[in-house]
Amino acid sequence: MLTAGVACDSRGELEEGGSLESTTQSVIVGSRYQAENWSSSGTTPGGVFNEGGGEGQSVGGFQVNEQIHYPSVNFAGVDQIQFRIAAPYGGGRAEIWADAVGTGTKVGTVDLTAATGADWNAFITRTVSITEIGGTHSLYLKGVATGGDWLFKLDWFEMHDTGGTQPPPPTGTVPVKVTNKCPFNLNVTLTGVYSIPLEKDSAGNPIYRNLAAGQSYTYATPANYPSGRVSAYRTLPSPTSPRELEKAEFTLEKPSGGSQLLHYNLTYVDHVGLPMQIKGVGTGSSCVQVQCNKSASAIQTAIANQCPDGLRYTMGGGTICLAPRSFCLDGEYASDPRRASICTRLDGEIARCASKYPGVCNPGTAKSAQVYACSPPFFDMSAKWCAALNRGMLDAPDSTTVSQYYNTGKPYNQYAKWVHDQCGAVYGFAYDDYPMAANQAGFYTCTGGQQLEVTFCPAG
Repeated sequence: MLTAGVACDSRGELEEGGSLESTTQSVIVGSRYQAENWSSSGTTPGGVFNEGGGEGQSVGGFQVNEQIHYPSVNFAGVDQIQFRIAAPYGGGRAEIWADAVGTGTKVGTVDLTAATGADWNAFITRTVSITEIGGTHSLYLKGVATGGDWLFKLDWFEMHDTGGTQPPPPTGTVPVKVTNKCPFNLNVTLTGVYSIPLEKDSAGNPIYRNLAAGQSYTYATPANYPSGRVSAYRTLPSPTSPRELEKAEFTLEKPSGGSQLLHYNLTYVDHVGLPMQIKGVGTGSSCVQVQCNKSASAIQTAIANQCPDGLRYTMGGGTICLAPRSFCLDGEYASDPRRASICTRLDGEIARCASKYPGVCNPGTAKSAQVYACSPPFFDMSAKWCAALNRGMLDAPDSTTVSQYYNTGKPYNQYAKWVHDQCGAVYGFAYDDYPMAANQAGFYTCTGGQQLEVTFCPAG
């Protein structure tokens, strides 16, 4: 069993692939450039200003013969730029120049052919194919036509390479291929220990890869990489809404002189937001695929209609069903009156555990919240009693008769039962794999690991 912490739980619990590095994919080669980060050098004095709307801020006031400058933009492999723009009238058009307006290279033109609506903040995404120039350059937008006063408001732009495969991963790395099969775009990022991003911009901020339905992106991840997490968002995180819609967790390990190991499982111990699939590609027999094979719409319907105790919240631009471990332990829910019932639901069974098994079941001051989380005191050290109490199986704690789980008439973790009803053998709480013979969830180690594949919404 892997000893390094992999998820935010109390144990080393973690969280359709294609051929290795062979698929053609649209690749975002640089971070999303926020429009408000223009440079005063090279921008028409007094010509533009930042205001609300879009992702935090957007740029307004842009008129004919005015220009906006963005320094140090990565054009490597770029043959397409996506712009997020808006205006209550059509006709706005701007030329895209590299290095300098007029004397540099004109790479394309972005235009707003029709109004986006009466609201200046009704943004749409315009995709522009550009002349490939490579390297890092200044990017300028020069206003050339308008259907009203301003050309349009600009929220952000992104650089894309649509022309081929990503290069092979560098030696000593493991490809982690992330695919979005959801019927909507996702923004994904990969982080490691202390949530440090694998890919970051010059300011140290994580780079988010925007994947449309069917698109993939492959990360070159170090061969030794503990506490890996692929986080997915429908809308980019903000200080007031920082948490992801869903996450997939793993650890990569390369022992000295040994084969590459991929450690992973499928975990919903914090919340459910999206169905997922994780697959290890390697030479070992344990390189298996685990998944929650419901469609995105089916999961959202289940969250809307069946989420236990109505613990539905907005995270990462979508609706999630929150686990009671999060609800009972996170301070942000402290004033919710539902805590009085949800966070004491298992207290009676905890007391009965201590009474029935003295000297063996020693919960001390632990209550329902600590059982939900399998956390200290005591329940972080006892997979048996934590699992038994979550499942309502105190009278048969070692039973592998799965049909009895959550079905003995005793209080139990209603969220964990709901997770299994939706997704089968996955983690609904941290020690959901006890006893292993019950096959309720699994921690997998793929030997001879060649690639790890993470898919959001594998059933669409």
